[in-house]
Amino acid sequence: MDDVKLSTIVFHFLDEFFLQEASGKVWTASKKCQKERWSICEGCEHFDEPEEGCRYCGCYLPHKIIDPFGDCPLDKWISNSDAWYEEHFDFIKDKLIEKNPELKEYLNGKD
Repeated sequence: MDDVKLSTIVFHFLDEFFLQEASGKVWTASKKCQKERWSICEGCEHFDEPEEGCRYCGCYLPHKIIDPFGDCPLDKWISNSDAWYEEHFDFIKDKLIEKNPELKEYLNGKD
């Protein structure tokens, strides 16, 4: 396993992540998180109700609030990446191992 480079793992991870997205897998923040974000945005002075957007950053909020990796630029809410990790990381890891068995020990934390 000494020959495995972090850059190789990152490349394979990103490749699989985007391959899954392109084939229809949707990575979203939890419904609870989306509701909390929407509530925060609705109460914000920058909320543009008719456009369902943010006048500060220009985002279309129905899309912004579902992104598990998104953040409010005003720090009113943060990413939901921990929940994504808990729900989806093992799926990606298993796909990587299936396609690259030589990475199994490294990805499972066995040096």
